[in-house]
Amino acid sequence: MIEISLHGRGGQGVVAAGELLVKGAVKQGIYAQSIPFFGGERRGAPVRSGVRISDSPIYTHESIKNADIMAIFDVSLLDVVDLRILKDGGSLLINSPSPKKIVQNTYYVDATSIAKSLGLVIAGWPLVNTPLMGALAKISGIVNVEDLEAIAIEQFGRRGELNAKAIELGANGVRKLD
Repeated sequence: MIEISLHGRGGQGVVAAGELLVKGAVKQGIYAQSIPFFGGERRGAPVRSGVRISDSPIYTHESIKNADIMAIFDVSLLDVVDLRILKDGGSLLINSPSPKKIVQNTYYVDATSIAKSLGLVIAGWPLVNTPLMGALAKISGIVNVEDLEAIAIEQFGRRGELNAKAIELGANGVRKLD
């Protein structure tokens, strides 16, 4: 089983990102669950969502406490996110044009610039979820990038093509820090 912890701010599409990954896994015939964490969130407040993906049925429904992958949608959250939930040898994906190396497997993609370049902005907030999920699919190999693109076209209505392009750009733009 692969466990993924997504951390962002309200309005960045954290919950939608988890659902997109789950739909991509299910499309490939594997088991998946999305575990959004809801509280008194508001636009800009820290939010999180978890995803489990497995070849066999998933019976646990608790929050992610031992993540294989963590995705940080807003680099300012590195000061408040508990990175101890990331497994030894796990991968950290950060939305940043040039982050610092935090763990051995630190990856980054400038999802904010991708979203802005495509006009994926709502109420002044770049929607960084789809470029980040493209990057996550690329580094993990657990979900097919093309399947995510197809799901985005179905799920996001008139902005589906733009979100599919954001997934592609995120997958092509992700880099590993050495």
